[in-house]
Amino acid sequence: MDSMSTTTAQKKITATTAEEAQRLLDIVVDELRRLAVAEGTHGILVTKTGPGQFSVELSENVPYGITEEAIADHTDV
Repeated sequence: MDSMSTTTAQKKITATTAEEAQRLLDIVVDELRRLAVAEGTHGILVTKTGPGQFSVELSENVPYGITEEAIADHTDV
């Protein structure tokens, strides 16, 4: 079972297989790319937040036209 939840310029993805994750990520990145083109100021940040869990968002910290990947750091320092 897959799920996608939406806020203004962020989507969270949960997938049970690598293939499902890739399919959902492709769909969401394409959707946000269209928003990024309309705004012309933000890039796309894809963050792996856990096993089979991702957050995809427009980010002012990513240059327009770029998609960056990150892994959330859940360690307490």
